[in-house]
Formats: sequence, structure tokens, C-alpha cells
Amino acid sequence: MKKFAAIVLTFACLLCAGCGAMEKSMTLLAELPSDYSLEQAKADGCVVHEDGDVSAGQEVWGEFVSAAAAGKSAAVRLYDYYTLDPESCAPEYYEQEKDNYPLIFVKDLSFDGSVYALSWIEDGKEYIREYEYLLRYEDSAESKTALYSSYVRYVLTRDETVTWHDIFHGMVSSQLGDWIDAVSVYTDLIY
Repeated sequence: MKKFAAIVLTFACLLCAGCGAMEKSMTLLAELPSDYSLEQAKADGCVVHEDGDVSAGQEVWGEFVSAAAAGKSAAVRLYDYYTLDPESCAPEYYEQEKDNYPLIFVKDLSFDGSVYALSWIEDGKEYIREYEYLLRYEDSAESKTALYSSYVRYVLTRDETVTWHDIFHGMVSSQLGDWIDAVSVYTDLIY
């Protein structure tokens, strides 16, 4: 319990430091307006992903990664924005789901000098997951039919030896034991 309290206190202090570049005050997740927009997230200096690819906040992300690599406390807000493309899905599915988009996920990622904490609010409840490692993967696209040629991904994990291939295999495998506890927090697709 003491460890959890220390993490929450450290995270709260980091939030006061700011979003992204840590120069501005960052609103607590629970206090964000329900209509927190893509434009506002970009203006606030968040790391923004649109349909799975980073579209803003690359410099902020670089500062976060550099600080964490140096063992310094750091925090950044992640804003994931997903649209539904009628050209990429069945017409029936599009008609059924179009009113549920855009999907927006806002998460805060902090590093206290030894542990990464990812927090978010879902159905009014706050969740925090801790990871020991932030691993960087860079490679060619997983498939020859992918629309991008290569990628750079940062993934939170509890195992520093896990590869992106292992993680990807676990995501698409139907075998229960293949899943790996890992969370992708930054993706830059190179076209």
C-alpha cells in the first residue's frame, strides 16, 4: 500500500509539472472535459496518435524518453484518436458503428526514476499499471501488404528480453499462454 501511495504522490507531483514539455500545468485526468478535443490535446502539448500513428508531440516524447533514460522523473500525456473509415470496413459495420466514432483514449505516463506508471480513467474508475521497462523497437512492416514501410514503437513491458515479434505474436495468437503483458505507448509509422 505504501508503494502505491508513493507512486500516486509522485505522479501527482509530476502532473503539476506539465503535459509533455513539463512547463505548463496539466489538468488531472478526472478533471478533463468530456469533450476534450484533438485540437486541444495538440495545443496542450500531448503526444497525439491518430488512427495508430503519431501526429503531434514527437519532440515532447523525445524529451520524456531522454529524461527517463537518464533516470530522471518525467511525465507525458498520451491522446489516442481513432476514426472509422467507410472505405476500410463493410458497409453494414460502418452503418452500425459510425456514431460511436471518433474513439478517444487519454492516458498519462509517468516515470519516477525506476518504474513507469500508465494511468487512465475508464467508466469513472481510475486504473494504474506499472512496468519496469520502456522498450524501443524499430523494424520493417510486419506484413508485405502493410501501408507503411517501417515503424518505431515504444512499448511498456515487464520483461526486457521480449521482442516486438513476441508481443505481436501474442496479440494475434489464439493460444492463451502466448499473450504478453505489454502496452504500446508510442508508434511512428514510416510511409
